[in-house]
Amino acid sequence: MAGVASVVLDTLTTQFLRSIAKELDMESETSAMNILRAYLENRNNMDMVLKQIERKGSVNRILVIGQTGAGKSSLVNLLAGKKVAKVCDGANGCTFKFETHQCDYNGELFELIDTVGLNEGSKGTVRPKDAMKMLIKFIKGNKRGFSCIIFVMPKGRITESFEKNHMLFCQTLLNGQTPAILFLSHCEADEPMNTWINNEENKIALELYGFSDVVCGTAQEGGRFAQIVEPLRNETRRCLWESIARNMLEVPRPIEPTMHLFKQIWNSFCDFFGINWKFLTDQFASFLEYLKSLGVDQETLDQINITLH
Repeated sequence: MAGVASVVLDTLTTQFLRSIAKELDMESETSAMNILRAYLENRNNMDMVLKQIERKGSVNRILVIGQTGAGKSSLVNLLAGKKVAKVCDGANGCTFKFETHQCDYNGELFELIDTVGLNEGSKGTVRPKDAMKMLIKFIKGNKRGFSCIIFVMPKGRITESFEKNHMLFCQTLLNGQTPAILFLSHCEADEPMNTWINNEENKIALELYGFSDVVCGTAQEGGRFAQIVEPLRNETRRCLWESIARNMLEVPRPIEPTMHLFKQIWNSFCDFFGINWKFLTDQFASFLEYLKSLGVDQETLDQINITLH
């Protein structure tokens, strides 16, 4: 009898997780299980989930973007208040995956979506079918949209990579309608840390990009100067969360996948990777045929249709 009960419980649990995954546009019940484990570690988190879902219908979703090596994962760890994201040195090529981490702040639940692997070193090394698979996976996994964007940039000059990331995510994917906060990292040596943005020339250079706010600080982890940097990290964390609270949308703005959006993002991908795969007409069938001619397999083309419906 115990064995039968266990099987029934496992079946019901799997069905429940599948329904959650479907409701949240997740790829499998496994990802839903990961979120449940993170959220339901204790009763307080459970109460928080229920209250926020009842009040807002969703959790807050923060997209963290920026060139490889800018400090995105360190920022995610700083916001979460613990090590949840793996920090890498940015030496690897492009895999363009995204990782979702959960945390709470002031009684609000947040999903921090860390984009990893999209970097300048991958130019000319990505195959068309792989690029399209990356794009489909990202859109399918994030149809719920985002409450705001945090754009991570190392203090210094505005680079071509910065401009292409901004065009791909802020302007194309999110159509300039999701608030974006610029986080200038590696400012721990400045006194005060917002010295860079107080420079009039730097302010003017950033006006073109329409950021809702700019936060200067440091997310540097550990090292020889950890004790010295820790107060600066705490100050940075406080300033970032205050900025998020001021600027984020009440409810995440969903991503509405359309063929026009697919083509726009595809062309932005081409610009980013420095490759001549751009498609300039408006014909849906021609676009699919064009992708097929580049070596995109039928399964991936079918996934485009599924994602659009």
